[in-house]
Amino acid sequence: MDGNGRYLTYTFLPAALICLAAAFTGCGQAGPPPPTGDFSASVSPDSASVVVGNSSPIILVSITPQNGFTGTVSISLQGVPEGVSVVPAASFSVDPGGSQSVTFVVTGSAPVGPSSITFLASSGRLSHRTQFSLTAEAMVSTYQIGSLLYLESGTTTDTARMGLETNWGGTIVEASLNGTNFVNEHDTGREVQPSYRDGNNQDYNPTPGGDIFDQGTPIISYSIRADSLYTKSRPLQWDAASYGGGLGKPVAGDILFEQTVTAVASELHTFKVHIKATHLGNDLHANSGQEFPAVYTNQEYGRFLYYAGNSPWTNGVATAIQFPILGQPNPPIYVSERWGALVNMQNQGLTVYIPSVDPYFIGFVSPDAGGGGPTDNYTNYFAPLGNLTIGPGFVFEGEFYVIAGDLTLARQTIYRLHQSLSIPDIFSPFETTDQPAAGSKLSGATPVSGWAVDDVKVSRVEILIDGAVDGTAHYGDPRPDVAAAIPFSPVDVGFSYSLDTTKYKNGPHTLSVRVTDTSDNLAVTPDLPIVVSN
Repeated sequence: MDGNGRYLTYTFLPAALICLAAAFTGCGQAGPPPPTGDFSASVSPDSASVVVGNSSPIILVSITPQNGFTGTVSISLQGVPEGVSVVPAASFSVDPGGSQSVTFVVTGSAPVGPSSITFLASSGRLSHRTQFSLTAEAMVSTYQIGSLLYLESGTTTDTARMGLETNWGGTIVEASLNGTNFVNEHDTGREVQPSYRDGNNQDYNPTPGGDIFDQGTPIISYSIRADSLYTKSRPLQWDAASYGGGLGKPVAGDILFEQTVTAVASELHTFKVHIKATHLGNDLHANSGQEFPAVYTNQEYGRFLYYAGNSPWTNGVATAIQFPILGQPNPPIYVSERWGALVNMQNQGLTVYIPSVDPYFIGFVSPDAGGGGPTDNYTNYFAPLGNLTIGPGFVFEGEFYVIAGDLTLARQTIYRLHQSLSIPDIFSPFETTDQPAAGSKLSGATPVSGWAVDDVKVSRVEILIDGAVDGTAHYGDPRPDVAAAIPFSPVDVGFSYSLDTTKYKNGPHTLSVRVTDTSDNLAVTPDLPIVVSN
């Protein structure tokens, strides 16, 4: 009751709510600490590419204060590669709200390739890091000496070179590093070049270099650009005699061959080879493994290395095979990272990466006496095998990369390419027909079965009789035997079909299988002879 006789009403609140209402003051509790000053650091742009012997554009390093920060920020650069200097210096200070321009001077001898540079900004106990990507690009030049077209990529102290021989259809007769050529060019069948095959005709073999008589494929045209070389030719049939030709009488094949070689300036000793092959005929050359490309090196470079494991792109241990291995080509081997290298005992040599090729390679050596130079008969060889069916209107375009020098550095380049490339599905599926067997006599309803796999996915399997579609097979039957034998194969790759032979006249016929993948690549298998006997 107050002095006027009135009753007073009190509301009792919990202590915590009283303190909250008092904005955290009093009650014996301290309020929050005042905001601590800080800063942020930024670099703009955050990447640059510079041709060796030149300077980068201006890079702006900026400091933005936060919460009243007033201290001076020290900047130091870490990871600046050899041969690169910083102007004005690799250490400097920036005031809050200010910025500093920086330029990277890339000397002519700086190593080609990407590097990550850290800008470390610190003030007292505060520090922040920001990353900058600097790519030193090679100097690239092109020129011609006689019949040879040259493309160089490198620095003032380290140069890789590609050489194309116009007398041999523009094939790659040189892939060298600082004057050492790794490519064997003993004859028109060597070099680094694709080769074309027909599953129905072992004599079919248009070869860009020329034929078995060392008659070179005539060049149709070529051009030398600032950073690339282009050639066009019509490859000769390798076995001219099978086509009515011979010594002094070369036979042109039915493929138009176009090749563009470009220096990959952002990578060390690396060249991209783009191939366009156009079928000029209206006939069909059945599915077969094509050499894409054939790779021949000199005697010293006889260690074949590749990655064969089931965990690609994890820097797994490579497998090494020491040549010579005498005799005919070995069975195909599984190469899951799609690169192979022929190197010496110091791991120097030639590495070829084919992003889209089927993951199977072959390799062998043809030994002979000699010193092992570019024109000796002693050579080492491997070839990635890409399945292709060459039919009417066939046009194929694909790429592979040739890297000269150290294998360890080459594999690092391949990993970066793998991460950055959009890799198309350009090769045909694999197929095997289990039944009927070749030469079988068939009557009534006859089962046709086999399996088909693709590096992506099979979409359709059709059965052809005498080149015409009879019907579509059921696809997806379980084939654990195939999955066990082929590392990239799923289990459900079998196909089955019931062929009604009564629709056909008695006598000899051919059976083939047409497999289509999800990218519309077609594989038409070699003809299987059968006899209808109803």
